[in-house]
Amino acid sequence: MENKQSSKIITLVLGALLLFALGYSFYSNSKHSALQAELESEKAEIKAELDELVVKYDAKIAENTTMNAKLVAARQDIVSYRDSLKSEKAASYSAIKRYKSRVYTMQKKNKELFTQIEELTAKNEELNKEIVAAKEIIQTKEEEEAELKAENEALAAKVAIASELAIQEFEAVSMKKKSSGALKSTTRAKYTDAFRVSFKIGQNAVTEGGDKEAYIIIKDFEGVVIAPKGKVTINEEEVYYSDTTTIDYQNIATDVIIITDVNRKENKKGLYTISAVLNGKTVGETTVTLK
Repeated sequence: MENKQSSKIITLVLGALLLFALGYSFYSNSKHSALQAELESEKAEIKAELDELVVKYDAKIAENTTMNAKLVAARQDIVSYRDSLKSEKAASYSAIKRYKSRVYTMQKKNKELFTQIEELTAKNEELNKEIVAAKEIIQTKEEEEAELKAENEALAAKVAIASELAIQEFEAVSMKKKSSGALKSTTRAKYTDAFRVSFKIGQNAVTEGGDKEAYIIIKDFEGVVIAPKGKVTINEEEVYYSDTTTIDYQNIATDVIIITDVNRKENKKGLYTISAVLNGKTVGETTVTLK
């Protein structure tokens, strides 16, 4: 009887212990599940923070700043760390703590890097404003210089026109040379030994004074220059001339007389054209008819 009583007590004790063990196990598992769920939640939050950083870096990289290389490298670090977090099969307290610490460091680096970009962007914007202002100043200066150049060219053209020498009283006479050496006018081709050309250079205070080379061109009715002595350039074209002389011009009205000898044996009857050239331009022209 006593043994049966003892056996019953043992059974009751073992049953109680089993119930306690099951209860503790259930409690322990519940607590573990709750902790694991909390760790997974924190893991998801960390991933969300990393995703947010990636989005921020993508936006900054799209701005194409001079610091894009650093941005790309920093973004790659975040993506790699996020992938490492995703590969964690079971979150642990120590792992979550490590990831949080690293995310904090990344966020701090992100803030510093973005601050540098903002400062650099502000400086670039200020520099661009200065460049635009400088370009406007340069453009204004160029426009002023172009306008001044045009004015100077117009003035130079006016001065060039004003400095051109003009002649008056242009005359040419065919002459016969007597045995004494004196000259007498004639209209006969077979007696003409020279052409007397005379003109007056007008007063001009604008042109530069000094020696002026004058050329006389005498052409027969066929347009052939008679008694050619050399060539002169007129309007960028070289032509023969019949005579030349140096005139001492001192900006006052100056009379000029040129006697050009010709060979009477070579003279032909007809109309002769006589012209004078000064400073590369024809300044006077007349005709003489020889019979």
